[in-house]
Amino acid sequence: MQNEFSRISTGTNPDELINNTNFEKGAFVIVFFGDDFDYKKLYESLKSKKIPFIGCMDTGRLFSNEYKLDSSSASLMVLTDKIIDKVKLISYDMRKDISYSSLKSSSKELFSNAIQSLGIDASNPDMESTFCINILHGLQSANPILEGQAEVSMYLQTVGGSSGGKLDFKLAPVISSQGLGSIGTTAIIKLKDGFYFRTDLSTSFQKIDGNLKVTGLKSPRHITAFNGNPAEEEYARALNISTSELTPETFATYTLGLETGDGERLITSIQQPDGNGGFLTYNDVVEGVNFSIYKSISQEQFRKDKIQSYLTDEPVAYISFDCVLCYLARNSHNEVQKIADIYNEVLPNTPKIGFGTFSENFCGANVNQTESFLMLLKRG
Repeated sequence: MQNEFSRISTGTNPDELINNTNFEKGAFVIVFFGDDFDYKKLYESLKSKKIPFIGCMDTGRLFSNEYKLDSSSASLMVLTDKIIDKVKLISYDMRKDISYSSLKSSSKELFSNAIQSLGIDASNPDMESTFCINILHGLQSANPILEGQAEVSMYLQTVGGSSGGKLDFKLAPVISSQGLGSIGTTAIIKLKDGFYFRTDLSTSFQKIDGNLKVTGLKSPRHITAFNGNPAEEEYARALNISTSELTPETFATYTLGLETGDGERLITSIQQPDGNGGFLTYNDVVEGVNFSIYKSISQEQFRKDKIQSYLTDEPVAYISFDCVLCYLARNSHNEVQKIADIYNEVLPNTPKIGFGTFSENFCGANVNQTESFLMLLKRG
């Protein structure tokens, strides 16, 4: 599927993917790939095209009107020079031994220098045509990167997600024109006149009885206790099941969340048990926070309504950053193809890609079990 502003392609090896795609000067590329795809060869092939690109490993990806849940394919989008005015890439070393403060400092410095080089006013950016896409290393917290960016500009819109391969949480490489591996990357993009963007969040949950107050933390993403009791036992008790019944599907169905007061929810999802009665989470939490419990419900109508609310002009590209737990929740509701069909219904002629993230980011917030999305539109 393609138009003069964007095009998408897919393949099971780098040669197939690259040979079936046109790459013109001035374009920008974003790509998502499964954990069995030869991403190192893909990286070298894209480098040879001498155009900016970003991408990452994932657990599943959206391509056009279907979800690809295999580990061997890749989905790629080209945004052409007819819509892209300027692009600036920055990358961060996100290895696990890099400290929180070092990540934040690096993010702040690199982000500040990049937007200055593009002539962007941090206090008053063009909020219709200038935005940032973050692809961050999924085995490291996204928070220090997002905090560094927010200290530079509270107004420059950001959207994106964190990489993730298999659910063993061992491999999650990111690639960009500037490198590959345990890195994060940000694309700062300015659209040409006549185009604008929209970003938003989509969640589908219903609050149920029960509250879980964090009373023990080993680290920001490692909860040891809820309500003064071992976290695993207290979570299972709230759901009226035993700890032996806890599965990845349980964590996808019953998640933790906070009401923000503006009609949105900030979701914090459980990644896996730690083997000692605690939990690892997908994003950072603080001790003392009092979580409500939410049950996932059908995503179908909510996503449809959310997308349709922005279709006042012609959509020319759609990029989805959709939590891997939303993928699991769709399986439990038998909605994998139903959700893909929604995109076909409301965006029938629009190139679409996306990936299953280990966490999502939106306007400086690190969230989970959410779809954050970027839609590019042409003024009528």
